[in-house]
Amino acid sequence: MSEEYTLKLETRALGAVQIMNGMIYSALGSLCYALFVEEGNGRDTGYVPVIVTLTYIFLSPPFFVMSGSFSIQTQKHPTKYKLIFSLVMNIISACLSALGILILSIASLTYHPEANAYNWSHLTGGMLLQYVLFTTIAEVICACFIIKWIGVAIHHPECSEMSCTAPIDRR
Repeated sequence: MSEEYTLKLETRALGAVQIMNGMIYSALGSLCYALFVEEGNGRDTGYVPVIVTLTYIFLSPPFFVMSGSFSIQTQKHPTKYKLIFSLVMNIISACLSALGILILSIASLTYHPEANAYNWSHLTGGMLLQYVLFTTIAEVICACFIIKWIGVAIHHPECSEMSCTAPIDRR
């Protein structure tokens, strides 16, 4: 007899948010590349070199999209192996996001381009770094919720969505 696992329905929504975060990240990464490399000829974003920032921005979206896709698929047809694989992908995504929060916080707080006159790209660079940072924070929050829900589903395979939430009174 196989065990039945139930994962919260909200996991699908957060998986979709993770996929959208990955897509938004890719778009913002393209804008950052165009601004910092092609337009500004900058060498750094504050204390963080541009290459570190851009490498993080371009390497993390596949992990965000994969963890979101696996979360959606796991919620539709939960098996033990899918739950474990989705859990691992979301842990990787959360760790990568935490690293990104560190990198992007330093970059956005210390970003101040060397210029003598006002230029639209200076303001845009700071705003882009902040948008990427906020998207990273949203990703880590989504991944943490999904990790928690998968942990509950793995440890309580017999629970349904309604019976695990209500306390059982056994008098």
